[in-house]
Amino acid sequence: MAARHLSFGVPPMRVFSESIESFLKKLNAMTREILRADFGVHVGRSRFRTADGWQWPIILVAIDDADRLGYFDPNDLTIGIHKRLMYTAKDRVLEDLLRHELAHYFAYIHFPDLAESERAHGGAFRSVCDRYGLGPEIRSASIEIATANDSIEGELGNEAVLTRFKRLMSLAESDNEHESSLAVLRANELMVKHNLDAARLQGIGDAGKNETEYCVLLVLEYKRSSPRRAAIAEILKEFLVYPVQTGAGLEVTGTRANVEQAEYIAGYLERALAAAWKQARRASPDRRLREKPFMNAAAAAYVQKLRASKSSLPKTDQRALVVLDKELAWAGHGVYGGNVHMTTTSYRTCGASTDQGTRAGRALEIHRGVGSQGVVPLLRS
Repeated sequence: MAARHLSFGVPPMRVFSESIESFLKKLNAMTREILRADFGVHVGRSRFRTADGWQWPIILVAIDDADRLGYFDPNDLTIGIHKRLMYTAKDRVLEDLLRHELAHYFAYIHFPDLAESERAHGGAFRSVCDRYGLGPEIRSASIEIATANDSIEGELGNEAVLTRFKRLMSLAESDNEHESSLAVLRANELMVKHNLDAARLQGIGDAGKNETEYCVLLVLEYKRSSPRRAAIAEILKEFLVYPVQTGAGLEVTGTRANVEQAEYIAGYLERALAAAWKQARRASPDRRLREKPFMNAAAAAYVQKLRASKSSLPKTDQRALVVLDKELAWAGHGVYGGNVHMTTTSYRTCGASTDQGTRAGRALEIHRGVGSQGVVPLLRS
């Protein structure tokens, strides 16, 4: 079949597993050799250097997408290759696909001022192919590849737990304050139990047994971070996902079920924390509250409440959660090609802001539903 590998537009979902990690190591070795042999650049351990002395990163990730086998993203200088090719493509096909995406990379390097749409398979792209002697099979926007099976969408185990999760979240609209305040706590406990059961079945943490596939989902879209978004990222760690703030917004890595559930929670927290901050400022008109210590304290208090609900778990389950956290960190670095940097910022303390934030975090509860549209599709157009 003819499978398109468009190299522009919205990047598809990134995925990661132990098998994918091995696949990416193979692709990395291929890419380094192609850079040396075809593009004539100096290649280091994780970067290559062009003739003008500039160094550029080599970042390869695996993707899962219905329309694309590969892409180059100029926003983070990443090359994505479809996980399907791990099983279906011969080395020559992989090498040609990598050459194609590298041609887009070099079109960006040589023509940085052009719009992305103008670089994609246009004159700039063709001139790069001419410059480096890349033939018509590399320039083509499609590649012939035989696939035995298409991707199977939907996982019955995940769908079952998502149904229970959404039923719990519907309690948010209850007039019963007790039901409303417990909704997120119970949803968190459901997620923990689901992941512990999956870990026991798959033997996560045991050598050679972890073949869980992780993916990444943009759960909040924004251009600039803020104390509220940083607080949301901190809270989401308790929901068995690995949050990273990127140029596009807040992304989370985890199993498909976990990232879908995290999107519900992120949307709720975005509204709830904004409302809590507005209420705190209204209640303290004579004080100049600071948002950063307020949000830090709110997140800490809410995390403490979530962790308290896990404290009754058996010691074996608590140790399993530690293993799951380590697996998530491993997957998060793999999803981003190892290109993850955690940053911290300093801020001025404020006792009144901290006290208000702590009270807000302890009182945080759902007052309205997270939406009636159901789960947002993971593969975005």
